[in-house]
Amino acid sequence: MCIVGVVLLELVTGRGSIEEEYGEGKDIVYWVLTHLNDRQNVLKVLDKEVAFETVRDNMIKVSKVGILCTAKLPNLRPTMREVVKMLVDAEPCSSMSPDNQSQDKIGNWCSSS
Repeated sequence: MCIVGVVLLELVTGRGSIEEEYGEGKDIVYWVLTHLNDRQNVLKVLDKEVAFETVRDNMIKVSKVGILCTAKLPNLRPTMREVVKMLVDAEPCSSMSPDNQSQDKIGNWCSSS
């Protein structure tokens, strides 16, 4: 489940799992964790290309799911079923406006969940 968390963090930050900016021996999990306690800092880690005001809260929720999935102890990580539920509860589709160009690309996927 750890890899799922890393992928989620890569998606919301737009960054790779290991980058020089994180510091020597540090990774995306460490980097995001250092920013999660303060909303202003959290906004700094979100991918600015997609972190529009209407989806920021959902991106923060997905970041938190990613962090949960990367717990050091495997028994503290959520199951895949729990991850799916948390992601569905984040309601990313509810923030999409009808005129959003992405809506055409994904069709009715959001309404079929």
